[in-house]
Amino acid sequence: MTSDTVPAETDSTSLAKDAEPVFRVVEDQETRRGIRLERIYWQVLRNIAHATAQRPGALVKSIIDQAPGLTNTTSLLRVYCLKWMIGELEATRRLADPSLVINLIRASPGAAFALGLDKRIVAYNQSFLNFVRARFSYTEQNLTGKDLRLALDVHLADLAQSLKTNGNAPIVVGFVVGVGERRVRGKLNTLLAPVSGQNVVLCYVLL
Repeated sequence: MTSDTVPAETDSTSLAKDAEPVFRVVEDQETRRGIRLERIYWQVLRNIAHATAQRPGALVKSIIDQAPGLTNTTSLLRVYCLKWMIGELEATRRLADPSLVINLIRASPGAAFALGLDKRIVAYNQSFLNFVRARFSYTEQNLTGKDLRLALDVHLADLAQSLKTNGNAPIVVGFVVGVGERRVRGKLNTLLAPVSGQNVVLCYVLL
């Protein structure tokens, strides 16, 4: 068994604990309510209250007020928690969409491009195209063609790991871009793109 493998009984214990009904009294300025709810739902309600800057009692009251005709309070709270979590998941998926990489690069006012760990240029903007053209009189539209050479001073896999380790704070690295026999050196601000399932490094040229 590897060190990162979680024993099955640990998962079962955690699941059983989360499913354990817990009775709590919640109160706002007007009322006190005694509610029995699974432990995991209390955790979600605390998270929602924190995210929305509310007291738990005020949050529970606002949820109940949204469906005044429903008498099953615990079912209402469970459904609300589930809908909130689904909304959070959808928001995360939108942020992790690969198209975000292109948009982040295009939105940069300076020269910028994105590299996959396979060293493939995933995206670049007009400013980067102008940067290359100005230095090499390069007229081709396709910057990933055989004539263009681009390399960083560090291995991409090592850079990606360093960015993960330091909380994705930008790291300055050197780079070389070349066309034919000519080379130009420079520096980049780098960070990982917020996309799921792949490592893409965003590179912003420092002039």
